[in-house]
Amino acid sequence: MSSIKLEDYRQGYPRLASFLTLDRNFSILKRYDFLHMRSLLDLQDQLSELQDQLKRCDELEPVQLGLSSRRQDSNNTRRDLLQRIRSTLEVYGEYTYTLATPCITDGWSDKAVQDYNNMLRLPEAHEAQRQNVENWFAGNKPLVRSESACFLNMSVETDYVALGVSERCDRSRLEKVLEWGLRTFPRVGRLFHTNLAKTRDPNIFLFPPSLLDHAAKAFVALFVPMWLVLPTILLQSSGGSLPRSIIYAIFVFGTSILLVAALDITKHNFLIALVTYATLLGAFLAQSP
Repeated sequence: MSSIKLEDYRQGYPRLASFLTLDRNFSILKRYDFLHMRSLLDLQDQLSELQDQLKRCDELEPVQLGLSSRRQDSNNTRRDLLQRIRSTLEVYGEYTYTLATPCITDGWSDKAVQDYNNMLRLPEAHEAQRQNVENWFAGNKPLVRSESACFLNMSVETDYVALGVSERCDRSRLEKVLEWGLRTFPRVGRLFHTNLAKTRDPNIFLFPPSLLDHAAKAFVALFVPMWLVLPTILLQSSGGSLPRSIIYAIFVFGTSILLVAALDITKHNFLIALVTYATLLGAFLAQSP
């Protein structure tokens, strides 16, 4: 029995949902940053208003016992205010510090703030992902115009999150460049795509998850040894201190550029790698006759 392809789903939300789950790069949704913040500001002002009302209620309390004893407090207005405050805090939350420390969950959880914070922690959809989804949507028009706004301005608006996150969190820029190359040159991309099982659309290119990983590893396995050996060969074959110094500078700066351009590397690791390479190459340069 053959698997159901994208085009087998009826036009409309069924086909749109199938497309968005066709590949992890297509699984993106709008985050609605403005609406989240607008809602939080509204809740914040509600709490501020309730706080002022509670303060006035306490100041106008004629019986001291009502302020000194909760159990003997007969002021129904204050009790109603406290109940409304509790209800609002259940939505907004008491401990907004979880925005800065989302891993801390002790105390009363701030539902609205925490939910928005969790969404902010999702990776943002890249421009290429947003553009791909917008292009497909504009070409296929699965929804009526009035319900298509979220998908027609994806190349301009940036508050979209990627739901289909790869299990590997160390995906390098090199893999992204390779993927861009395969999509830019369709004739080469068709040699590696795996569309047949999921779609009949010739404009959709789906690559196996391991393809880019293997391609990047093969490139690194071939290029890195050559890059390490080449300066030693050039230094040995060059005469004079000036040509050797120029070769040394070229490869040190070249290594720096490659590390920044090809790898998602932290500043600390970048500094260690560059200093180590420059030190080893400098030691070889000093020992060369």
